[in-house]
Amino acid sequence: MVEAPADLAWCAADPHFAPDDPAIPLFLRWVEAFIESEAENLVLLGDLFQIWVGDGRSLSASQTAVLDAATRAALGGRRVVYLAGNRDYFVEAEAARRGILAPERWDLAAGPVRVRFEHGDLINTSDRPYLGWREFSRSSAVRALVGSLPPRWSGALARVLEKRLSDTNRAYKAYRPGKELRAWAEGLAGEGIEGAALGHFHRDAEEVVAQEDLPVGAYA
Repeated sequence: MVEAPADLAWCAADPHFAPDDPAIPLFLRWVEAFIESEAENLVLLGDLFQIWVGDGRSLSASQTAVLDAATRAALGGRRVVYLAGNRDYFVEAEAARRGILAPERWDLAAGPVRVRFEHGDLINTSDRPYLGWREFSRSSAVRALVGSLPPRWSGALARVLEKRLSDTNRAYKAYRPGKELRAWAEGLAGEGIEGAALGHFHRDAEEVVAQEDLPVGAYA
């Protein structure tokens, strides 16, 4: 695989910050270090919080602090990308308001190399219960319902969703989708993408797929 410059992008994924999480100050210092660096892109691969539902009306103090740090990077002229995870619902408008890009996936060109960034929760196509829940919970009808709720109800909904996500689908949470990940990586090779950075899987791992002479690395 052709290596991209080390400081082309800084990435973080899946800290699942709780309210008043002691790890938040460390994250804030990390973002400040990014701002002081010469790196061009800050890529947040989703699930920054235990749960994030809706716009900025119901953000907690700790969520505001984390997002304000990312906003400072964006307002300072850096590209900040937020790739919503499985614990993020309808966050695009708040990200856009802060100058943060929020696509479903994002490609970065590093010279002749293209690298794909995404959260990764759609890769495991065997997990049909989750895929069904994801489609329903992010539907336009649910979006309209969430948008109509008072801020305090949005916070209550977030707590209910957090409990649901913690207590369900344990078998697939423990399943390492090697076959599905490989099929996904082969698809990237067909698009001419040579590498990818993922969140979601909560482990350091590398999957390399060779299709003809085109290697693809998928990192979780």
